[in-house]
This record gives sequence, C-alpha cells and structure tokens, in this order.
Amino acid sequence: MKAVLLVDDHAMFREALVMALAHAMPALTVHPAANGQEALDVLDRHNGIGNVIMDYYLPDMAGAELLKRLRQRRSQLRVLVLSASQDPEDERRAMEAGARGFLNKAASCQELAAALEAINASDAPTGAVATGTPGGARDEAALLRTLTPRQSEVLRLMCDGLRNKEISERLNMTEKTVKTHVSAILGTLGVLNRTQATLVARRGGVFGKPA
Repeated sequence: MKAVLLVDDHAMFREALVMALAHAMPALTVHPAANGQEALDVLDRHNGIGNVIMDYYLPDMAGAELLKRLRQRRSQLRVLVLSASQDPEDERRAMEAGARGFLNKAASCQELAAALEAINASDAPTGAVATGTPGGARDEAALLRTLTPRQSEVLRLMCDGLRNKEISERLNMTEKTVKTHVSAILGTLGVLNRTQATLVARRGGVFGKPA
C-alpha cells in the first residue's frame, strides 16, 4: 500500500484527514479529490494508486456508481467507504458495488489505518474476512488489539449475543452510541456484519475459543 485516493467533498475534513494519515502512515502518498469525477481523473493520472477512501454521499455522483466506475477502471482497487451514514442499507449497497469495508466517520485515525491494513491483509474476495489459518488468526488478533477499551467491551457483549439496546443498558450508554461503536468495530475488522465480527473475535482468540 503506497498510494491512496481520498474522496470527500468537505474540504476541511479532507484536508484534516490528509494530515492525519501523513502522521499515522508516513510512507503513504494521499491523492485528494473533492467529488466523483475528480476522483476518476486523479485515478487516471496516477498508476500507483491501489486503495481508495471515499465518502458515500458526493455532490455529483452516487456512491455505488462511483464504486463501480473506479473498479471498472482498475479492478484490483481496494475501496474503503468512510461515511457518516449509519444506514445498514448504505453499507449493503456499498459492499455489493465492490467496497472492501465500510467505516463510520466517528472512527479514530488509528481505526482508519487499521481498516486500511485489514482490507489489504489478504486476497480474499471483496467484503470477506481473513481466513481461519494460523497466520490469519494472528492478524485478526492484532486487529482486535487496535480496538479501544470501550469497543472491546461492546464486541465482547456482541459475542454474548446481546443486541444494541441490551448493550446500551449493560454499559449505561445511549443506543446511538452503541451503534457508532458497532460501526467502528465492523470497519476496523473489515467485516460486513455482527456475525462476521463475532467470528473474527473468536478466531483471533481474544473473546473465547476460535470457531
């Protein structure tokens, strides 16, 4: 992972994220774009781009449409959607269009870096989690250790089968806050849903025996 295309129409957020990524991943070159068409133009000019971080709602192009066009131009692109949306349908549509992961904008830069590493960690099919090989388990354990203490608590309760409302009551937080944590967990682990997150947790050996 040497170069990433960053697509977001909010200039302040985009510029702040460029600086944060430069600090967290100094070897990474970030090519910013403010909209879908600019993103396609930047991709055409820079052959070294292998990853894309993109907002799902852009002023000139639907997120799913941009995903399809990006991957039509370069099929091996690994795309991480970074969105403020908490709508499961947005996540589902993004993954169906070719995204490797979907991360909420409430996530930290550390979580973003971990999610980028996760989508590049294997040659698994789009949206799939790492395989259950010993090496994969070690990678998953490392990902799990990047979770914040509160996210680890939420994931542990997810592994126990608790839903968001039950988790909110157990941890004395709002259900909206739980949803934000769950979204960040899914993005960090590079998975689509709670079931896959639970499998990663168990294979990583952090929350019980591997499945």
